[in-house]
Amino acid sequence: MSRLATLAVAFLVTFATIAGGSALAGYVTADGAAPAPEIENDHYQSTDLIADDDPGEANVTMDSDAESQTIVIDPGVRAAGGGMAISPLSLIGFGTGGVADRDIRPLANALIENGHEVRVYTPEANQRQFPSQPGASGPTPLGEDLAEADAFVTFRTDYEEDELADIETFLEADGRMVLATEPDAAFDQPGPASLDATLNTTTEPGYVYNMVENDLNYQRVYATPTGDSDLTEGVDRAMFPTVTPVGTAAEGTDEFRPIDGSELSTTRAATDAPVLVRDGGVVMVGDAGFLSPENAQRADNDVLIGNLAEFLVENDRDPETQPPQTEPEGPTGPTQPTQPPTQPEQPPTNATNTTA
Repeated sequence: MSRLATLAVAFLVTFATIAGGSALAGYVTADGAAPAPEIENDHYQSTDLIADDDPGEANVTMDSDAESQTIVIDPGVRAAGGGMAISPLSLIGFGTGGVADRDIRPLANALIENGHEVRVYTPEANQRQFPSQPGASGPTPLGEDLAEADAFVTFRTDYEEDELADIETFLEADGRMVLATEPDAAFDQPGPASLDATLNTTTEPGYVYNMVENDLNYQRVYATPTGDSDLTEGVDRAMFPTVTPVGTAAEGTDEFRPIDGSELSTTRAATDAPVLVRDGGVVMVGDAGFLSPENAQRADNDVLIGNLAEFLVENDRDPETQPPQTEPEGPTGPTQPTQPPTQPEQPPTNATNTTA
């Protein structure tokens, strides 16, 4: 048989084999496509890796009998359109039919239901209420709010230098603060570094994940208390949906650390770095999402949120006697002495009355 004839026979045999196999597989379905094979990989079937899909019920409670306190919340989001056509409370989940930008109703509700006042700080509204003047000194719009508050909750890190000074003064006057940050806050530099320096806190780049044991997916990690404290009371384990390691300059301030099997995204190495710390009147947590209604139902997050609420109201601050101090006017000069006495005596309404 010639070489050409041999190649022709080989081609026909190969074609018949492929076509026959396709026909056998294709006739099973109406469109001629073979059904998908069953998954036989053990790691997809292991019950050890199937997370508990029962969210349970959130029950955020407070045992504190503290007198009514004022808590200022900076949700870290801006009102739509740069104005305040919507209520500031909608920025933390109140009065909205959908999902808010920063839904922390479990914490806010617990505070309100126990007789405390919750105020939402929005830079746009406060800039109009307390407009800054060139060369003026004293508290910023944020400082004005903190001067009347007992506690402060923030999700921002990009504060200006004068705002950081007001935060520092607030804490020195026995104010309490909870800072909830996230892994992507590292991209807001130099904001986080400046705030960390003010609070004596640290933030480690990257996020914690756990491929061995987690809640629904590898980034939703569990953390357990490092000891007994007011923040860990009643909490067997907490769940953080996207958490970054945090710390403080002081010793013995860590409250929660991730469970065994946790790793850090930037190093792919095992980590047990703390994810929630407390140093005096400051609590820093490397996640914000654990406060949302759906996550408050996971693990013992509702208990942790209640403990944070009690931390905020159990303080010795009296805003009426310990407000942030006004900064000095600066060096005196030819024009300095005339500004302070005359400026407050000439509000815009006087000019209107004169022209009338």
